[in-house]
Amino acid sequence: MTRPTTTVSTDAETAARLRLVISRLARAVRQHGAAGLTPSQLSALATIEEFGPIRMSDLAGYELIGAPVATRVVASLQELGLVQKAHGSTDGRVSLIELSDAGRETLGELWSERAAGLTARIERLQPEQVALLTAALPVLETLVRDRVI
Repeated sequence: MTRPTTTVSTDAETAARLRLVISRLARAVRQHGAAGLTPSQLSALATIEEFGPIRMSDLAGYELIGAPVATRVVASLQELGLVQKAHGSTDGRVSLIELSDAGRETLGELWSERAAGLTARIERLQPEQVALLTAALPVLETLVRDRVI
């Protein structure tokens, strides 16, 4: 069964509007501190925080980058003292990447700074807008975790 044309064009319009809104919102949030990290380093740190300890190949998959790029990003984070390697408990040949104490502290400070900026924006919304935003979060989180994009 095919979908009606109006739904397809509506989906494309929704996707275009969502892409633009997310890009602009991300840019606004990024303006609240970056701790001297590149976007790639920060994204990798956040992924390691969420899923770590994590294998390099899994990090590359979550970040949608190749293994060589993931290796370079992790090496730069190691030089900054923000991540460290830990050996897997079942297989000594498997290297896992985890946040160091400094990495946890850096992310905590950064998230606090960015949350404050975003909180200020959310506080200017009407209560019903905040409720809609809150209700949409699970859908947005699903989109983020969908590796098909």
